[in-house]
Amino acid sequence: MSNPEHKEKIYQFVNKAIQFNKHHNIFQRTSAEEVLRKDVEESLQINPHISKQDTILDIGSGGGLPGVVIAISNPKTQTHLVESNQKKAYFLKQIKHDLLLDNLTVHNQRVETHNNLGEFSLITARAFATIEKILTLSENNLYQGGKYVLFKGTKNKIEEELTSLNTNKFKYEIIEQDNKEKERHFVVIKKT
Repeated sequence: MSNPEHKEKIYQFVNKAIQFNKHHNIFQRTSAEEVLRKDVEESLQINPHISKQDTILDIGSGGGLPGVVIAISNPKTQTHLVESNQKKAYFLKQIKHDLLLDNLTVHNQRVETHNNLGEFSLITARAFATIEKILTLSENNLYQGGKYVLFKGTKNKIEEELTSLNTNKFKYEIIEQDNKEKERHFVVIKKT
């Protein structure tokens, strides 16, 4: 990450997350270094898939990874985070306020089929659900010509999940992430 202002905001976000996590379990990490190394670095890898005019939906945002990192590092986008857990949504709203993230919107609700969240050019999720479930829940949220960029694990598991994908309706690409610790991939899915 080259922009010093973005870097500073990411550090502030991570430190606030660690503090909040001490009293309200929002994720498994225990140190800022671990969050930066394991979560922020991975979250930043989505940036080449994002364009300035994107409207982004992050499903099951949890503690804000990747959603908050996307909003900070892509200030021209409109980034929407959906989180059903009230504690986590409260934390995300606090981050929006504290870091003055005008391009961030937090929705404290469940993602359900035919929801009222609107339409987005890019939908992402990390550690949320199977590919099929994500597509089913959010299909009405994807603009015509939009795409999914999903954070996923091993290629074998991804291929297993993709067997249920309707390839007459969707085309996909599996892209390996630069991760030295474990096998991680993006799955980019577009409507045909």
